[in-house]
Amino acid sequence: MMGYFDRIHAGIPLRDVEIIDLHAHLGPYFNMHIPSSEARDIVRNMDLCGIDKAVISTTMSFEADIVLGNTMMLRALDSFPGRLYGACGVNGNYPDLSLAELERTFSRPDVVMIKIHPYNSKCRLDDPRMDSIFRFAAERQLFVLVHTWLDGDPYGNQDIFAEVAQAQPQIRWIMGHSGGPYGSRHAVELAKKIPNIFLDLTLSMCPARQVEYFVSEVGSERVLFGTDNPYIDPRPQVGRVGLAQISDEDKINIFSANARRHIAFR
Repeated sequence: MMGYFDRIHAGIPLRDVEIIDLHAHLGPYFNMHIPSSEARDIVRNMDLCGIDKAVISTTMSFEADIVLGNTMMLRALDSFPGRLYGACGVNGNYPDLSLAELERTFSRPDVVMIKIHPYNSKCRLDDPRMDSIFRFAAERQLFVLVHTWLDGDPYGNQDIFAEVAQAQPQIRWIMGHSGGPYGSRHAVELAKKIPNIFLDLTLSMCPARQVEYFVSEVGSERVLFGTDNPYIDPRPQVGRVGLAQISDEDKINIFSANARRHIAFR
């Protein structure tokens, strides 16, 4: 059988390893040109490179209309059961509505995570209005995916994220984008200090050998696969892991085993 290297360079989907994308999206986004953003487009992109499951959230749910955005997400799950799973979007400016949305969406087994985008919501991650959201996540020991960027982000930079993660040890925190294209070193420093931080590989541009660096510094068990599909073509993201100079066991951890350890996918 062809190895990862040959199949990836030949453009053949990886079928002998499960791939779970923990950072995908649905619907339009004002800041990016996304010609194919519906559920069927996302699944088509997944099929092109062998992604078995993806956890999706809508940008709308944390910056415009929480209820509509999450309802769009739920409809997509209904259209592709077993392929698409949900991350409930919340906004700290509306704590009561966010909590009601968590209760509504998590009544379903295919909603498995929470998504927070402090910058787009314009609510700092450490704002006291986030407390009820954190209690909900802590009681269920959920994954919470938080968009993090560089130090210039006053709402959700890496240091704010780390302080909240350390104060909420029952939650499994995914550092979305691992701080951005130049944030990898600081992301590793924080993950070494705080054991409930997981690093996210979702980036449109990334440092050379970032995957190898993350694995060597924090271990493959705390590195999670994500693509930003459909905002970013998922195929290069699969290639980054499949072509990385790490062991096959490490690749399997990143592609899906880590997600499986903490999330009960059907």
